[in-house]
Amino acid sequence: MGVKDRRAADWERRMMKQMTKPYQGAVFFDADGTLIDGPAGVFSPTPKTCAAIARLQEQNILTVLATGRSECYILPDLRRFGCYITANGAHAECGGAVIHDRAIASNALRDLTAYLDGAKLNYVLETPALCYCKDLNERCFHGMMQKYGFPKENFLPLSSLDGLKINKLMVMYDAMDKRDRFLRDFGDRYDITDQPGNQACDVGQKGVSKGSGVEQVLAYFHIPRESACAFGDADNDYDMLAAVGTGVAMGRHTKRLEEVAAFVTGTVQEDGIDTALRKLCLI
Repeated sequence: MGVKDRRAADWERRMMKQMTKPYQGAVFFDADGTLIDGPAGVFSPTPKTCAAIARLQEQNILTVLATGRSECYILPDLRRFGCYITANGAHAECGGAVIHDRAIASNALRDLTAYLDGAKLNYVLETPALCYCKDLNERCFHGMMQKYGFPKENFLPLSSLDGLKINKLMVMYDAMDKRDRFLRDFGDRYDITDQPGNQACDVGQKGVSKGSGVEQVLAYFHIPRESACAFGDADNDYDMLAAVGTGVAMGRHTKRLEEVAAFVTGTVQEDGIDTALRKLCLI
């Protein structure tokens, strides 16, 4: 058995052990900027971070990846968790069982994409299985694919909206005035969150966030809010940190997170997750 096969078998044994008795708590982890750092070329959690997550699982603490990414472009080295909240809270599943799923209404999606087409804004429509891009060759999108290691095979050209159940959109803009106009015209209808370091924003339904996804998962597993903590670095993590007993901001984080974080830990490269979990006496 190879190293990767042994790791997969160890992970499966930990997951089976966890599922046989109630969880002692839960820890939620953002992906980009928290577990990995794509712009810095770090596409896997550090060895200390991996060991810390494994230690939580051994103690029957539910570990959850809570990401803006949809399931289809979660990187292989991030598939080590007991549960997944994806598309900024619009979808959640555990062991193949869907806990929560919210799709944008088809008529609203047609209105939104018609506006984006007219404004000459590129966009990606996201489902758990595949993503559909209006212009796969557009500069901002192409740069994001490289920066974050998106798997190209899971991003297809958009040919039709028929039959698509879309959880969220990514919208790319080549000029700030286009972004500002979009926010002004649709900010009252959708949650629009900028992506740090990108000329792009996430667009989701009002009231759907990582925080609402966290609440769904905690309710599903009967875990008290006070027994949960969360790690994040960006504005789309704000509701998640507010939804748990203890929120932790990474060393590089947006200013807004300081309103809901109990404390700030180190960066990805500084093994901030390991440091914080030890401070919280969870490992």
